[in-house]
Amino acid sequence: MRTSAVKSVLFVGGKRTEALEAARNSGLQVIYVGPKTDMTARHHELVDAAFLFPEFSPELALRAAIALRELIPFDIAYTAGDLYLETAARINHELGLKSNPLRTVSAVNDKALMRDILRDTGVHQVASAKIRNRLDLEEFVTSNGFPLILKPTRGSASEDVRIISDATELADVAAGLESAGNASSDSAAPWVAEEFLEGREFSVETHSAAGEHQILAVTEKFKTESFVEIGHVVPARITAEEHTMLTDETKAVLTALGVEEGPAHTELILTAKGPGLVETHTRPGGDAIVELIRIVAGYDIHEMTFSWLSGERADVSHKPLAGGAAIWFLTAEQGRVTAAGGETEARTSEGVQFASLSAAVGDVISEVRSSADRHGEALAVGEDADSALRNAREAVARFLVEVEPLNPAGDPVQG
Repeated sequence: MRTSAVKSVLFVGGKRTEALEAARNSGLQVIYVGPKTDMTARHHELVDAAFLFPEFSPELALRAAIALRELIPFDIAYTAGDLYLETAARINHELGLKSNPLRTVSAVNDKALMRDILRDTGVHQVASAKIRNRLDLEEFVTSNGFPLILKPTRGSASEDVRIISDATELADVAAGLESAGNASSDSAAPWVAEEFLEGREFSVETHSAAGEHQILAVTEKFKTESFVEIGHVVPARITAEEHTMLTDETKAVLTALGVEEGPAHTELILTAKGPGLVETHTRPGGDAIVELIRIVAGYDIHEMTFSWLSGERADVSHKPLAGGAAIWFLTAEQGRVTAAGGETEARTSEGVQFASLSAAVGDVISEVRSSADRHGEALAVGEDADSALRNAREAVARFLVEVEPLNPAGDPVQG
């Protein structure tokens, strides 16, 4: 049980309401602070009080939270959104509220800081370096060779992650760094370089309570060549030995970073030398992974979180609903959409629980560079992981998206 039970929670931002509903179901008072654009009719139904502002500002959110606590006391600030994690942690830190330490949350949002903290610990070491300019990048290549991964230090949703495979690609990327302007040695590094980890990718979903990390599921992940996630399946198709390696490494990472409580989503690649950490997050997994776990493992991550915070047992579980569950995303061809449809066919496909197409006639589809560039999804169940994955992919194949190619000026290409 948690030593200090929570009776009131301040939610920081977020358009989704599942966590708010779980807090309500646990009998907690719900207060909300965030941008007006995140607020929906369902939010209004769930919250007891709200402070809204036109655009999100971490400083404004902190000041608002401090002022609100004088009027409506709350016991913890919480969020499930990447954009707001560090702000919620800073509110807890400034007000002395029990939660994951600010340095822990900062580390999972700053990939360079995370590597610094994990260096010389018992976790699998991944070569990395802060990249401020061309020289930093060239020095990393000299020490570690090709290929390498370059990613924004504080990036999310797989945006701007790139692989550099040879000297030509290095020269192109380095030129881009120079044109953007070199950061000084005293400033925060905007990029981090990491050794390329070769192998299958997974995520381990956990819930922590008083520093003990409970494994909820291992998710198998699928990505494009530009590292954008296009599918997930639970359970991961791995051996018992691989499961142990992945989960043991995850627990070691969370302990080394100082994660004390709440959900975490840890991404790893299973290499020939064992699991290597990609990144971790002190929040539930996105892309409906929460739903996949609920269906297959019987754990509702939001319910577990607020059960723990309210002073109850965290290891609540329910009867699994299927042997496998998967979600698959549509990545359409580039161009202007001339026809779109097939939602009814996708939704009535075998095992489908949910299907949605976001592409519409007139939309311009660009290169898939982040999760925001996907244009449809289908979540399906099956008797096992293979059948669930097949059902989800077949449902997405039923979407119809036709495009006309565009030239660099944005005009249709003449045939």
